[in-house]
Amino acid sequence: MAGRLNSFTPFSYRAGKTVLHRLPAGLKLLSVIAVSAAAFSTIYGLAISIAVLLIVSSAARIAPWVLLKGSRPLVVLACLIIILKTVRLETPMADIHGLIEGLGVSLRILVTFTAAALLFTVTTIRELRLSLASLELTLKRLFFRLPAHPGSAAPSTAYFSLGLSLMLGFIPRFFELWEISSLACEARSCRRGLRRMFILVPLVTERMMEAAAETAQALVARGLNSSG
Repeated sequence: MAGRLNSFTPFSYRAGKTVLHRLPAGLKLLSVIAVSAAAFSTIYGLAISIAVLLIVSSAARIAPWVLLKGSRPLVVLACLIIILKTVRLETPMADIHGLIEGLGVSLRILVTFTAAALLFTVTTIRELRLSLASLELTLKRLFFRLPAHPGSAAPSTAYFSLGLSLMLGFIPRFFELWEISSLACEARSCRRGLRRMFILVPLVTERMMEAAAETAQALVARGLNSSG
């Protein structure tokens, strides 16, 4: 049990002093978008994306397979995609082209997951929020002629970045709640497999809704509501 408690939680921040940790959060977010877009473009883009992730995860001193922790539902989805692409009811032979296509789609999904996991592993939510807010305010000053001084403009004009950062923040929160609920279920001798999934999914969903409600109340208490 101690090993599980000390294990790596997916999408959780890992403090470090690597070059990747020191890069601006906005640049890292744009890089994740670029890597994901390249992976879904061509087979060459997919190969480049995989190579980039291997190099970057090595620079961050994180093994790529560690970043894939928590991707079990995606692996199941990938297997289903491969089966649906490969098996043809009208012929007893497997469709080789479908198999290759299914493998390509599955790899692209896992590459995107790994890139996002790496982002949250080397970047705090606060860094992402500040980077998004700075970008939004800069764009609004350029296109809507807002005052250059960010003093009073930040709370009233950075709603989009705030919403986006809150949405991004719920991703590591989900995995954190999943790990906690899974450990609690395991302590009560819950069996692994689909039965545990049927127990955890509604439980984690309820806790996420509670967390969302608490966040909304906190924002209203700080005067960040739709009427402000």
